[in-house]
Amino acid sequence: MENQRMIVVDELAQFMNEGWPGPDWYLTGHAEYLWETTFTEGWGAELYRARRPGTMINLADYDGLLRWQGSGRDPSNGRGYRLSTLFWRWQRTRTEATVVACVPRERLREVLMLLNDAGCLILNEHALRGQQSVAEVCDGNMLA
Repeated sequence: MENQRMIVVDELAQFMNEGWPGPDWYLTGHAEYLWETTFTEGWGAELYRARRPGTMINLADYDGLLRWQGSGRDPSNGRGYRLSTLFWRWQRTRTEATVVACVPRERLREVLMLLNDAGCLILNEHALRGQQSVAEVCDGNMLA
């Protein structure tokens, strides 16, 4: 059975924009067609944008090996790093978490009220209208 590590596509885009180890690294051994069909080129500091924000993807399908191409000593000693390993490490450093849940319709109102009382931002199709990324919505709306 294939490794199932489901994440929201916006989280991978955010990692690529904010968590990438630096310009001296490149990704190899990955399914390029998936990357090309899942992301569009962004602008400024946001180089990656999800074509369909909020979509669930399997991180294992996008995995590859980061290799050093910079001058000086290779920090990985020639072994490189798995994209998924760096993603999970980066995710643990974030101050917020993205949670996707299926809720019984009869309990939806109760769950939404509990999340709101806890200071959570509820992301849904209304919050993502206009092709905003989850990161943009969170940055602009997180409660203090």
